[in-house]
Amino acid sequence: MTRPKAFLLCPGRGSYTRSELGSLRGLADALGAEGEDLLGRLEDCRARSEPDLPSLEELDGHSSFKPGLHLKGRNASALIFACSILDARLRLREVDPILVGGNSLGFYTALVLAGALSLEDGARLVSTMARLQEEGPGGGQILWTLLDEDWNVLPERKALVEGLCGGPPGEGAPGGPSLSIRLGGHVVLAGDEAAMRRCEEELPKVRLGKRDFPFRLPFHGPFHTSLLRPVSERASRELGDLPFRTPRIPLIDGRGYVWPTYGVQGPALRDYTLGHQCVRCFDFTGMVRVALCDHAPESTILLAPGASLRAPLGHVESWLERLGRLPPLPEPHGSWDAESRGMEI
Repeated sequence: MTRPKAFLLCPGRGSYTRSELGSLRGLADALGAEGEDLLGRLEDCRARSEPDLPSLEELDGHSSFKPGLHLKGRNASALIFACSILDARLRLREVDPILVGGNSLGFYTALVLAGALSLEDGARLVSTMARLQEEGPGGGQILWTLLDEDWNVLPERKALVEGLCGGPPGEGAPGGPSLSIRLGGHVVLAGDEAAMRRCEEELPKVRLGKRDFPFRLPFHGPFHTSLLRPVSERASRELGDLPFRTPRIPLIDGRGYVWPTYGVQGPALRDYTLGHQCVRCFDFTGMVRVALCDHAPESTILLAPGASLRAPLGHVESWLERLGRLPPLPEPHGSWDAESRGMEI
């Protein structure tokens, strides 16, 4: 029987929340012996890289969800990576992946699922980046929405975001605010603490569905902005020996660029992951548009943990269905590269 062609989408930071407590153990149980093997390998990686921090099972099996424990970068990143890996193995029993991608941190998971990194090297990448980001510059991220209740982009909100980010791309002041992630009809703005205070003061309080905006993302740094250039430089030194390989499954990145399964892609993929991926806007919206329009998967699978990408994915799908194209959104803060468009475990 032919399995459906699927686009696997890996979540980023903030996706392991209170309702996901215990989900890692549940995925391991569902996989049986394969799950226990994978979880054991992930725990070995965790013990080598973070010997002074709780194990994955200790975190996942905690009696209650504690934001100060579960949302801290080095714990949250490892839990999210592990849940996505196990869920992917479970889904691969039923679907044929034709494309793999991820939002922000989820791109590191996608590297493993696509076969560009081994499980152990992917775990090292996740752990090292989480540590370097914690040791990096202060600041944070704020989530806001551009949408009304019918998922239409409001021009006045778009203009407000562009004004906060300094107008045309590349003209904002160092430190931000900067457009960090284009997230469907939402935007994630990032910058130093002064930029975060400005966002909190100037962005109107709005409610969409059950969520209030703006919302400061806890324990997040100024990801995907120029403030992370020192982190990017340290990562290039500490992770320069990671053996990136040409993907075995097409891999889509935060520009909407698809890395093919032929040619020598490893060095360029390393440069992107440790460079552009760290310091430039992550265009989730453009990535999903390219995935759906150019690759036409029969299904898009949002991997565990959580459902944080369900609404942003729905925004893009709705726009494509209604309009056949995306409405104009704020451009990333900084110029685009010319190439921009829009499993070995």
